[in-house]
Amino acid sequence: MSGTLGIIVDITLNSLVLGGVFLIVAIGLNIIYGLSRIMNMAHGALYAVGAYIGFSLVASGLNFFAALLIAPLIVGVIGLIIERTIIAPMRKRSMAYTLILTYGLMFFLDGSIKYIWGNKPRFIELPEFMQGTLPILGTDYPVFRLVTLLLIILIMGALMLFLNKTKIGIILRASSTIPEMVSCLGVNMSYVHMGAFVLGCVMAGLAGIIAGPLTTIDPLMGGEMLISSFVVIVIGGLGSLRGAVIAALLVGGVQTLAEFFITDLAMVIVYILMAVILAFMPRGLLGEGKFE
Repeated sequence: MSGTLGIIVDITLNSLVLGGVFLIVAIGLNIIYGLSRIMNMAHGALYAVGAYIGFSLVASGLNFFAALLIAPLIVGVIGLIIERTIIAPMRKRSMAYTLILTYGLMFFLDGSIKYIWGNKPRFIELPEFMQGTLPILGTDYPVFRLVTLLLIILIMGALMLFLNKTKIGIILRASSTIPEMVSCLGVNMSYVHMGAFVLGCVMAGLAGIIAGPLTTIDPLMGGEMLISSFVVIVIGGLGSLRGAVIAALLVGGVQTLAEFFITDLAMVIVYILMAVILAFMPRGLLGEGKFE
């Protein structure tokens, strides 16, 4: 009985951790789409950049938690440069332009990662207190996964407070639904779009360094995460933050269960789930999806 309970605890916690990482990436992608109607195909590559920058900072002797603050800011600066040089000039054109541009940017960033860090897998060294295990209801669960889960909860809590309780956050939320009215109130929408893009990139960088200790850091990790985050936002509804939360936890749980019972078909099961949900709820779980 204790063995079964331990397996249930393992699967539950692993589902929450995986779903949480999906959520942070998908929320960033959703924020960008919800405010600017830009589908950033380079989002997964920025996630990988965050992981590699985090690795370099920790390898240089910086504390993991300090790297957790610095790496996303660096990714945010990269996002700012991308938005000002590539996205902003194309903003008034069809979505297809930015889609193609960010698709090309994805390959540029992937190539830059290989040029700077090479193809060799990298691993983020964790602080000593995070390297052990903790007995929980019949299982010895890795401490770093529990810390990761706590970090995800804190990040999402801070994001919700920012969006709901600060002036900038309220402007961002209003701009996603009634941009014309926000513009009439004297808010420079160019700054709003820029802020949304940078915030989305920061979220991608955060997810990258958080996921670094969970998985191997390699040049392919960005593409894999981009696919998973697209599944999350499509199931939750494009532009719906509430839907993304539910979808991320659902996809994380389904993928964890599938990997435990039928390893080779885990992603196939996730895609089938997405197809079934879209067949009956084309605008996502909550019906809040926004489509061009």
